[in-house]
Amino acid sequence: MYALKQRISPALERLKAFYEAHEPACTAGFFAAGFLFDVTAVGRIDRLHNILHQGLYLTLSGFFTGLELRERFGNFSPPKRFAAAWRYHKGATHFMLGTLLNIYTMFYFKSASLSVSFFFLAFLALLLLVNELKPFKEHGTTLRMTLFSLCLVSYFTYLVPLLAGRIGALPFAGSIAAASACAAALVWRLNRRLPEHAAAVRRNLVYPFGAVASLFSLLYFFRLIPPVPLSLSEIGIYHKVERRGASFLLTSTRPRWKFWQRGDQVFLARPGDAVYCWVAVFAPADFTERLAVRWISLAAGAGEKADEIPLGIEGGRDGGWRGYTVKARYSPGPWRVEIVTSDGRELGRIGLEIVPDGSGATRRARVLTR
Repeated sequence: MYALKQRISPALERLKAFYEAHEPACTAGFFAAGFLFDVTAVGRIDRLHNILHQGLYLTLSGFFTGLELRERFGNFSPPKRFAAAWRYHKGATHFMLGTLLNIYTMFYFKSASLSVSFFFLAFLALLLLVNELKPFKEHGTTLRMTLFSLCLVSYFTYLVPLLAGRIGALPFAGSIAAASACAAALVWRLNRRLPEHAAAVRRNLVYPFGAVASLFSLLYFFRLIPPVPLSLSEIGIYHKVERRGASFLLTSTRPRWKFWQRGDQVFLARPGDAVYCWVAVFAPADFTERLAVRWISLAAGAGEKADEIPLGIEGGRDGGWRGYTVKARYSPGPWRVEIVTSDGRELGRIGLEIVPDGSGATRRARVLTR
């Protein structure tokens, strides 16, 4: 045992020295590791262990950052036996926040366009960069509290609708209220510990949380927040959709080499053809929602809503609730189909081009099973 300890101790010392020499890069690495770890670890949004796991990470992140603020003003010093471990609390906090932000990025932007997801991730990377720049070093606690506030609001934004079994303005207001109550509890505790530094508590916690909560409310008002906990699992355009027992048969005439298209997005229309839009929407168990499928003709350039077809869904199925709408009356040209929730937020969309097909040639159709 003694020999083993002798071999391990130098390695630990080298790791410690490396961390101290490259702390900014290591902290950013912990943050990135949180993203990579949760890509494989996260499961369904309504799994109890996932909800508890996120709650634990939020609690620890708020606790560590609160202690960091107290340490800055001389109100806290770690016990001797934990002093060495406390040296790495920033890296641990970044790892947990990275994990949480990865979860919420996937939840919020699963049905969004790649450009939206990319810019959100770029924004998070910018926050990390700013946090490690020397001019902002003294504001590191503020930035960590901002990330914590973002995670806290995101957590309740999906948890309250999940518990309510529906989305809408009232569940969203409940989400903001629940997150505000947690933030207020942390502010109250810090004010008790730091009675002479109330201004610092406001600057480091109240203002960042207020900014995040206000931003979320503004984005919800403009219907820019994706409607979690719903997510669009699949969407496609087909020449025919039939239900056969527990399965659906999707008929496509798309050549195999156009693998990037989702069904017949270039729809070769012959007399009598109807356009089918197939969707699979994930919703948690005991969750109900009434979607609307908007068919929008873009032939005039500005976009004109032609039809809005209701589509009720029920949650619980791992692969998502499956259904389709049919459009028999249409005109050639570009179209867009939008899947919209009852409170007017877009869940997903797909574009298509309807092209008249007068060739009379035999069409090769493939039938997919879902």
